[in-house]
Amino acid sequence: MLEKPYKNVSFIYSHLMRSIDYVKWANYIFELSKELKRKPKNILEIACGNGKIAELLAKKFKNYTSCDYSLNMLKQVSSKRNSRVCADMAALPFNFTFDFIFSTFDSINYITNRTSLQNFFNEVAKCLSEDGSFTFDVSLEKNSLKYVRYLNRSGKFNGIKFSQKSNYNKKNRIHYNYFDITFSNGTKVQEIHKQKIYHFNDYFDLIENTSLYVSKCYDAFAFKQATSDSERAQFVLKRK
Repeated sequence: MLEKPYKNVSFIYSHLMRSIDYVKWANYIFELSKELKRKPKNILEIACGNGKIAELLAKKFKNYTSCDYSLNMLKQVSSKRNSRVCADMAALPFNFTFDFIFSTFDSINYITNRTSLQNFFNEVAKCLSEDGSFTFDVSLEKNSLKYVRYLNRSGKFNGIKFSQKSNYNKKNRIHYNYFDITFSNGTKVQEIHKQKIYHFNDYFDLIENTSLYVSKCYDAFAFKQATSDSERAQFVLKRK
């Protein structure tokens, strides 16, 4: 049975991501927040997943909101310091603004067409305070080409058997991840995750058509300028 992304992968997500250095990632996001002229009061994390980043950053900020499209992922958020909202990133439901908005884990790549990505940036612009900033990371083609074979794996976690097959289609620039999951009661499901690997300059072109602009664009986890040859890029946007 084919399921929506992260409906069932949510049950093995912590195992799949066990090698991630969440402390390093959270510290990097915190450093990016310092580029604001003042300490942000209201924080929004888009596509928060199971809340590992929120557990670390919600301690540093008073008003912290986490949102994710997957209710099953949100249910795993253990931090009590942050508000949780189930929402599509392309249709943010907030009627107030945030000083600092961010997204991690190349979640933006899940927006697989230019029109939707343009709409997403417009949605963020509506939610961003006048002097606020929005930062997000993206996976570029070099990253897909380098690591695609490492994402072919299988295992067992909490009684759940799984296999993952990864494939990057150079022609349509879609990175596919196929998850076959078997629960302890014998139920079998499949999830297909698709990520669009945009050209580096596509982001600049789309952002140019919004009320935002690219203030900085770094190599992810660093503070040097990203290029089309980077594996991942970290964008920092502000209002025009």
